[in-house]
Amino acid sequence: MASIFGINFGNKIPSTDKFEASIKQLELDFERFTELEKSDLLLRYNELKDIVNSPEFNSKVKKLKKERFKDSLAFAKEKEFKALKRSRIVKRYNKFLSKGNNEKAEELKSTAEVIKYYELKEYTVSQEFTEIKAHMTDKNRYKNSEEHKLIEEFTGLEKNDDLNWFFKTQNNNSFEDLNKWSLTFEEQFSTNTLDKNKWLTGYFWGKTLLNDNYVQANEKQFFTDKNVSTSNNCAQITTKTEKCTGKVWDTTIGFRPQEFNLTSGIINTGQSFRQQYGKFEAKIKFTHNKDAQHIFSLHSETVTPQINICKSGKSSNKSIVGNFWQQNNEVQANEKTLNAPTSTSKYLIYSLEWSKNKLEWKINGSTIHTETNNIPTDPMYLSFSTHFLEEPKNGLPLSFDIDWVKTYKLN
Repeated sequence: MASIFGINFGNKIPSTDKFEASIKQLELDFERFTELEKSDLLLRYNELKDIVNSPEFNSKVKKLKKERFKDSLAFAKEKEFKALKRSRIVKRYNKFLSKGNNEKAEELKSTAEVIKYYELKEYTVSQEFTEIKAHMTDKNRYKNSEEHKLIEEFTGLEKNDDLNWFFKTQNNNSFEDLNKWSLTFEEQFSTNTLDKNKWLTGYFWGKTLLNDNYVQANEKQFFTDKNVSTSNNCAQITTKTEKCTGKVWDTTIGFRPQEFNLTSGIINTGQSFRQQYGKFEAKIKFTHNKDAQHIFSLHSETVTPQINICKSGKSSNKSIVGNFWQQNNEVQANEKTLNAPTSTSKYLIYSLEWSKNKLEWKINGSTIHTETNNIPTDPMYLSFSTHFLEEPKNGLPLSFDIDWVKTYKLN
């Protein structure tokens, strides 16, 4: 099952449009997530969550719901006041007062019953008692309480669509892959000419040592600057039938001139950008030709190590990946021809995730091949080129289009 950022595409590699749309949506979701993460809404939710889940708060709510006026100290004092009012001594005291017998009343005024009676009488007519009784006999006492208001506010926030989306997204680790990588190199080819500060248009050592182009002795095409162009936010390497003279590197006699019937192009970051480990990806398409080798690859300072992220195969439904290293002074290779689509009519996003322990090739985010042996450790640069080992009989001109290039490092 091809699953990218939590989006399941079944057994098929997703279309480039669908893959890019999923990444774009993920970036928009991440922006929304980040805003919510810093919002007052989430801050208030967490504040209320701590309050309403605390033992002290729950104890107070329980007490509010169960406590009645008859269980209160105020009720006990009112009850005691009424009992004293009916007592024999207090009745006599009030009777003497009503008849104007102040002398007899004065004798009883200093008794404990009368003293307590007046104390409780004063309390039961006080504002404090009135408020307590009104509050505790109110049928809507709990609903009108501050505690109930806090619970209602918290319950409302629990139903908030933004917060529900935030917590669901947080639990799904939706941005794990976004957080995993930091962009280190990007090229959108947005200018009308190729940026020569970033890109060489020949093999690295030819430009570095000779300030000129060359090709290997077994290649049938020659690389020229004019076969590389940029337009409509895209770089294009064009291969065509064209006679020219160029240098060939022959391991027996060195550089020698040679006549070519084909011209093509190459671009690489040999002088501007190299990286050890990370993710290397490009959105590309090319005209298929069984004799052409369109290659998106990584190269080091020497012949090896080299990694082919994508190489076109003999048929349009074959994709070739490769890892090359040195052993006993000989180049060793592990190339695999995979039943995976190649970029013939529509763009595909080819990528390589390279770590200390693994190489993982992907198309539109879906893994097509992995290797765990002979992992390179040298910093490497990016290269895009079209090669011919046999003279093509037809199908020219053809093109290799590069929409964008990006590289990342693990955070």
